[in-house]
Amino acid sequence: MASGEQEPKKKGISGLVFAGCLMIGFAIGFLTGNIPAGLFGGLGVGFIAMAIVRYKVGEW
Repeated sequence: MASGEQEPKKKGISGLVFAGCLMIGFAIGFLTGNIPAGLFGGLGVGFIAMAIVRYKVGEW
């Protein structure tokens, strides 16, 4: 009975981490008055965090 069942993977969690980093970067850019720099910083941190989460969860 357990041969056909597989454990569900935590897919999509890395996308949420990426979006969260992007929103934090947008907020920091908005507060400092430099929105493009905040967005690019959020993108960079988001991509790095997404790679770390994907590696830890085993999505690769």
